[in-house]
Amino acid sequence: MSAIIQFGCRTCEAEISIPPLPANQAVCPACGKHQEIRVPADLEVSRNVRQCVACGHEDFYVQKDFNRQAGLIIVGIGVLSSTYFFDRRLPLYAMAALVVTALIDLVIYAVVPMVTVCYSCHAIYRDFNRTPEHEVFDLKKLEKFGGRTPRW
Repeated sequence: MSAIIQFGCRTCEAEISIPPLPANQAVCPACGKHQEIRVPADLEVSRNVRQCVACGHEDFYVQKDFNRQAGLIIVGIGVLSSTYFFDRRLPLYAMAALVVTALIDLVIYAVVPMVTVCYSCHAIYRDFNRTPEHEVFDLKKLEKFGGRTPRW
């Protein structure tokens, strides 16, 4: 898998995807505006994220690279099927539905890789090395950067 950096356009908030090649500009595919970026020359080789190419901040977290809505749908189907079986007075099937849901979650957790995410602008770094400074998500750090709204 090749490394990719994804971040939002500062003008229209469309997603911009770039390879980790040395560059100082990226063009938004939706609005055509040029975005200033800072891709270090050694990023492609080292694959160590030290500073965000989109906003310049140095605070990152790691998370699983899985769609949250898809995860909620999987859990919702498991809960609804379990409720259906409980309503039909079939507790073994109801528990089996929950166990299957948990097993699906376990498999997804084991297979899906980690990504690095910038706290400030929420840029995503796929297939980069995980550095020890990049810990799991911390709500206090997110609030320090203004919450879920990207800061440029």
